[in-house]
Formats: sequence, structure tokens, C-alpha cells
Amino acid sequence: MVVAPARRALFLVFETIAITSFLVMLGSSVLQVVLRYLSDVSLMWTEELARLMCVFTTYFGGVVVLMLREHIRVDAIDALVGARGRAIAAIVSDVLVTWFLVVFAVGCWLMAQATWQTETATMAWFRMGYVYAGVGIAVLAMIAVMAFDAATRISNFVQGERLIS
Repeated sequence: MVVAPARRALFLVFETIAITSFLVMLGSSVLQVVLRYLSDVSLMWTEELARLMCVFTTYFGGVVVLMLREHIRVDAIDALVGARGRAIAAIVSDVLVTWFLVVFAVGCWLMAQATWQTETATMAWFRMGYVYAGVGIAVLAMIAVMAFDAATRISNFVQGERLIS
């Protein structure tokens, strides 16, 4: 099946970006602390870079968590309904989350356009539009994952097979 290798590649790309963003965030924070402690020098851009990399870590890592289905989940409905009820709740949940992500993606697109030339406060080479574009890319990947999973759930529900949790 073509989907499994594509899903694995998507997972690896987003995991790599999330880990890299985290390491840049960590590195800039450590650099700021070490320089301030050792030489009383304060680099203005390290805090802002760490904050922006935290945003990338969050959203690109969110794709990884979504693909693994390891996100926080409230399973109160699961205890009240049977297997078919859980399947219906999961499908409804996927549709609602996908709709939210579509609206979110549109917002990212609009904000990226509006801030594409806006410089950050301390890094003239880094534009705020890059942040919104990066988040938008992660959200588009989440939409693709959710749409594929919802289609799989619906197909399995119609066929009466075991459903993805």
C-alpha cells in the first residue's frame, strides 16, 4: 500500500523538524544563560529565537503526536456507549477537529500574508510571516492526517471492521 510509506515519510519529516526546533530552542536558551552568567553579556535575540522555536516545536510535534494518536483524550463517552457508539463518536470528533483545523489553516494563511515582511523585534533576518507559514504547514499536515484517518474510520464503520482508536 502506498499510504504507509508516505505516512512514515511525513512522520519522519515532522519529527525531525520538531526535534531540530527543540534543539535550537534549548541551544539559544543555554547560550543566553551561559553568556549572561560568565561574561554579563546579554544577547537580545536568544530569547525571541527560543520563543519562536517553541512555537515550531509545538505545532510540528503536534503532527507527530496526532499521527501516533498519543494526544490527550477524554474517554468519558467511551464508557457510556458500545463499540458502534465509540466509532460514531470518533468519526464525529474527527470531522469537528478537521473543520477546526481548516479554519485555523485559513487564519495562518491570512496572517502569513499580512506579516510576511514584518521583521521580528531582535532578528532582522527572520520575518513573522515565517512563523505563521510554518504553523500553517503543520496544520495542513494535521488536516491530511485527520482526513485520512476519518476516511479509514468511516470505511471501517461501514464495513463493520475494527476501528482505529
